[in-house]
Amino acid sequence: MLVETGRDKQGRDAEVGKPPDDLRTNPDREADPAMSRLLAAALTVALAAALAVGAALGVVALLEATPDQPNTPLITYEQTDQGS
Repeated sequence: MLVETGRDKQGRDAEVGKPPDDLRTNPDREADPAMSRLLAAALTVALAAALAVGAALGVVALLEATPDQPNTPLITYEQTDQGS
């Protein structure tokens, strides 16, 4: 345990920000939290990409399912035979 002087209770200099040696070499310790954040970020990106692809394919499927609209003009002109 650290005290305000930067030394532990046995009088040794404490290395601030570094875990004790037994935690660094213990194989049963938990994974680095930065790695779990990196994994969570990677999974989020992969899920977002999959959702974007799914949405794009869904939009294309909906557009192909709509019936074609007739291409009839709103205004028609009668053509008369006039010689020039």
